Amino acid sequence: MRGLQRSWRCQALAGLLALAGAPAAGAQSNGIFADFSTALGNFTVQLDYERAPRAVAAFVGLATGAGAWADAQGNVWTNKPFYDGSLFHRVVKDAASNGIAIHGGGCLYVSVDTNGVASTNFANAGYTMPENVTNGLAHVAGAIAMANAGPNTDGSQFFVMATNWPAWDGSYTVFGHVTAGLDAVAAIAAVSVQGAGSRPVQDVVLSNVVVRRVGESAAAFDISAHGVPVVETGPMTAVAAGADLILKMEMASQSKTSFRESADLVEWDSSDLEYHTDPTTVWTTSVPRVVLGDTYYFHVSRVLFPEPITSPATHRGLKFTFWWTNGTPAVKYEAWFATNYWDAGAFWVTMAGSNVSSGVIYPGDAWTRNPYAARLVFEEYSPVNSGKVHSYSLGFNPGQPTNRFTGYWWPATNAALRQPISGLFTVQ
Repeated sequence: MRGLQRSWRCQALAGLLALAGAPAAGAQSNGIFADFSTALGNFTVQLDYERAPRAVAAFVGLATGAGAWADAQGNVWTNKPFYDGSLFHRVVKDAASNGIAIHGGGCLYVSVDTNGVASTNFANAGYTMPENVTNGLAHVAGAIAMANAGPNTDGSQFFVMATNWPAWDGSYTVFGHVTAGLDAVAAIAAVSVQGAGSRPVQDVVLSNVVVRRVGESAAAFDISAHGVPVVETGPMTAVAAGADLILKMEMASQSKTSFRESADLVEWDSSDLEYHTDPTTVWTTSVPRVVLGDTYYFHVSRVLFPEPITSPATHRGLKFTFWWTNGTPAVKYEAWFATNYWDAGAFWVTMAGSNVSSGVIYPGDAWTRNPYAARLVFEEYSPVNSGKVHSYSLGFNPGQPTNRFTGYWWPATNAALRQPISGLFTVQ
């Protein structure tokens, strides 16, 4: 988008890296091991490819460069390790400022909005994927898990536990545990942090991750066989036809495509196309060459999803039934959304089998789609409770009619009073 420029850094800070040797292997049984070299010490993680195969396959592909990835600008990288030179950009603390977990695995980029305000962000590797939060692995000290932005949004980001924290069990995909160097994890967890994002005051750099396979079973583990999305440069042709330029772009089934164009390779107009679940087709358009000038650039990248995309394209005309199970008593919250964007929806709240309140859902609700998840935000009104804003992160697993959600509600007049909600939902 013009007016929004991004610069990214996944492998910067070379002059600051602590290039110490990999952690000692020690007495290690067969398995897949990841040796982390960081600015505050080294540690080794054994990856549980039997109970968390998808998460391990994604992590190994990114750590070794065997799995392609896209940066925040949509550039596709192959044979380039994703984690080398990245940051532990967040340390989760408890109320007493003790470290709970260290969070890394993001691709740093700076966005500058049209008003000139810059913000620092950490993106995934260009895709998200389904979770496996019920694999029996717990959030104990030394566990490594996929960070997420709600159900079914696993990607490249991860965290390593510095202490036991059972409250997170069932919310994140644990995929391994530290076998050596837990003191380095503790050292990172002890650093001072700043701001709402709990970013370390001094950057903690992850120099590199070395993956080792020990034994026949570990060597045979195929990272391409577990449903990890595939990032690639998309097929596209540009052919002159008289005064026009004919563009043809393949839209693969079960994919999402990003189209970029630029006149100078500095500023890019970007368009993220909708998830394409229909059969593969070719998109064609014609552009007058005089509009493009003598030199013009196009770039197409796409993500192929081996698991069929499960999230609905829209929430219009659907009724959601939520069971808030994180409170006492449990709440049944039903929300129906009109087919027309400008028409009001309706909601009903039931507690202990009795209707507590009902009312309208204002027009202006929002639906943000991921391949296996969605974010739903809306505002309700009833004479009993006045206005409330709801924000739900919804997971959609293949063939599973009941799925989990997380989210918040808050009074429309005071977002600071937001209350967490979580539980299960159905949609019809």
